[in-house]
Parts: sequence; structure tokens; C-alpha cells
Amino acid sequence: MKVNTKQIDFRDRNLVFVDIETTGLSIIRHEVIEIGALVVNSKSLKIIGEYEAKIAPVHIERADREALKINGFSQKDWKGAKSLESVLREFNQIAKDCMLIGWGVAFDHAFIAKAYEKAKIVRLFDYHHIDVVSIAYPVLYKNKEPKRLKLRVVADFFGIKMGNIHRAMEDSFATYQIYKKLTQSIQ
Repeated sequence: MKVNTKQIDFRDRNLVFVDIETTGLSIIRHEVIEIGALVVNSKSLKIIGEYEAKIAPVHIERADREALKINGFSQKDWKGAKSLESVLREFNQIAKDCMLIGWGVAFDHAFIAKAYEKAKIVRLFDYHHIDVVSIAYPVLYKNKEPKRLKLRVVADFFGIKMGNIHRAMEDSFATYQIYKKLTQSIQ
């Protein structure tokens, strides 16, 4: 499957902070059920767009019950959820020419890339992706705290409040706030 290969200086690409929620950890067995994204100007770090969608699962019977509990899935809350294909097309428009950035973004990228491939939709965002955990590691390494590089632990370390349930938009926003704090500390 083709991806966007438009030649743009990476400094001129906006960033799309992305987080997904899934029915489990297996890219083969499980599926994406929520996506949250913030489009951010890479120079000013100002939010210039947002996208959030719940995705109707096709095979809920394959879901890991613990995963559904963690991300707060309920049939009622997902009643008006969109099809994966329509969400991929909408996400393509908001993320066009952007670089994906996220917390442990390899996980999100793998599920997203697999979904685009399965739907036979060309991705319009850049194939590079930035992992905020990889930025946090050298910045926080010599500190005594935090003890773990989990999103919620690092968010708490920086005084960023989060809810009790994993939600895609909230996790995208927390990652964005952490990224801003990390980049300020290395400038």
C-alpha cells in the first residue's frame, strides 16, 4: 500500500498527536475502536486542529475484556460509532502531510497502518513518526523521579491531570503537553 511521499522539509510538516484505543494488544486479532488527534504547528506548537471518533468494532467477540475495561468501552457509548473506513478517510484529511507523534507511537502506528492497508486507502500523512517516550528517556534519565515511563506517570510528574479511563483524545492531549514540557527543557 502506498503512503504519502510528498517532498516537504520535515520542519514544515505539522505534527499530529495521535492516540488510539483498541480491543486488545494483538494487531492481528484486535481492532481500533477510538482515535483522538491534535494537529499542531511544528514551529509554534499551537493546536490548529482536532479530531476524535469512536469506531464501531466489527468483531467485539474477539476483544480482550480487560482492554475494554481500561478504555471504558460500552455498547451504549459506542452506539453512534462510525465505520473504520469512514474514520480513516476523515483522519487522512486532518493528518494530511503531518508527521505522527505519540506516546509509544509504534503501537498506534502499527494498528493505523494495518487498518489503512486492510481498507486499501492510501495514507496521506508522512511515514515518519515521533515517539515522545524516546524524547522523555534522555531528559528524565538522571532524575530520581518518575520511576516509570508510562504516560500517566510522566503526566503526573509534570503536573498534568488525567482522568481514570484511557481515552484517545485525553491521552493525545497529555502527550502534547508532555512534549511541550520536554522540548522546553532541551532548548
